[in-house]
Amino acid sequence: MSSQFENFDDVYAAAQETPGVILFTASVVADAGTSMARIYTSHPGVYPVGGRKTLGGDTNPVWLEQVLKGQQPFLGADKEAVRAFFFDSATIESLGCGAIVNVPVVSNGETIGSMNFLAAEGSYGQTSVDAAVDIAQRSVPLFEQAIATTN
Repeated sequence: MSSQFENFDDVYAAAQETPGVILFTASVVADAGTSMARIYTSHPGVYPVGGRKTLGGDTNPVWLEQVLKGQQPFLGADKEAVRAFFFDSATIESLGCGAIVNVPVVSNGETIGSMNFLAAEGSYGQTSVDAAVDIAQRSVPLFEQAIATTN
């Protein structure tokens, strides 16, 4: 694992290199664990900072179990997977994205957020997941800072 990041712009720059992204967002668990609040985005006009997704209604329960509860990354390698798991798949596809890697951000055994890497269909495989996990692990202090300043 490389060194930690100074800010989310540095995280985004790393994500653009590997695994490669069209859209990149970072969200923290908010509202006593009932939603995810966006703290960084590469596309603020479409996915603004501060935007929220309700964990009950807006989030696929399988994704919730795997990523937030199970603390395991999610790979949606094609548009079919993106459509099956994300209610906003039409927006995702309109940006040219058809593949996604979601990685839980874990601090002291607790899931505190997720990092979301999106690119063209067929762009991601296990190497991409591994790169995204490395980026997420190096970003934990940034998530902790974001939570401290929003609570």
